[in-house]
Amino acid sequence: MGLESTRENRKKNLSFFAILFLLSSTVAFSEQFRVHKSVALPISRTGSKNTVSVGVNDCIVIELPSDMEFIEGVELQFKVPKEVAAWRDSVAYSFYDGIVPEPSSSTIDYNGTRRTTGTFGSSLSLTLKIPLKKNHTIKKDAYSTLMSSVPEVVNGKIFLRMQLAMKGTSDDIYSAHFQVTGRPLFINKGKLFVQPVAPDKGDVKPYTVFIDGNQTDVSSGVLLTPGIHNINIVSDYYRNEFRTATVEQAKRHTVNVEFQSIEPMVRIAAPEGTQVYLDDSYVSNINNPIFVSQGEHQIRFVIGDYEMVRSISALKGRTYNVSISINATVTEEE
Repeated sequence: MGLESTRENRKKNLSFFAILFLLSSTVAFSEQFRVHKSVALPISRTGSKNTVSVGVNDCIVIELPSDMEFIEGVELQFKVPKEVAAWRDSVAYSFYDGIVPEPSSSTIDYNGTRRTTGTFGSSLSLTLKIPLKKNHTIKKDAYSTLMSSVPEVVNGKIFLRMQLAMKGTSDDIYSAHFQVTGRPLFINKGKLFVQPVAPDKGDVKPYTVFIDGNQTDVSSGVLLTPGIHNINIVSDYYRNEFRTATVEQAKRHTVNVEFQSIEPMVRIAAPEGTQVYLDDSYVSNINNPIFVSQGEHQIRFVIGDYEMVRSISALKGRTYNVSISINATVTEEE
């Protein structure tokens, strides 16, 4: 029997022991073990990636951000050393529950119950998707492994142990290092807030918000799918407001609304030099809208010897645009 054939048979036998290791790991019992070192892998709230280097006897402490509102899972991308890939299933990863003491960079002795175990096969890479809640929306695909169980999170940390799954492998495996990159997996939602301001800058009176035609409670913000949304705000105390807002995945968006008084409002437009009177009171600045009481009002325009009067019946919540223009007509005769 040749040397190459002998080596292949040896790998098959070792793979058999790796299978026995995985089967034994399905039985939940508390273990005491020591790691070479504990490596912290922080997960960014913004979605950016962080990478750490770990050996086959290290553990990874996945540190979740304090703001988890949009995060439903974690993705780990393993760059597998060629020394490990050459020995199929020689290295395993395991998630633990009830880990004590609390993982830290200075701790190497732990006690915990193994929940999930897997190996890296003979591939040079592995993408592992880790759900953080049972009712998640993370999809399976052909390019990654989706964990079927949810690992325990204690004080915002998940414990992942790397370890040999077989004996008699190449000594090079002991000095090999994985590059592990972590990033958050977001729900396909963003959050919309409505920030109202009363006309007098005081307490805001009751109002109702409709988003895309549906009455919605926005007192604590509302989760929406990414895209453009129509916002209608109605009130018995202020003018109705309409806004559009673009919501992005895993981001918060605030719509600021400065409520306008429900009193009737008049906007006036007239040529320069025109004198304008509202109910016989001179209007010094027609560029600003004028609030009036509900009822009948007269607006008088004076341009030299020319005078024009217009009347309006003002109702609450309405805006009236009153304008005057003077046109000159030129004709040609033979």
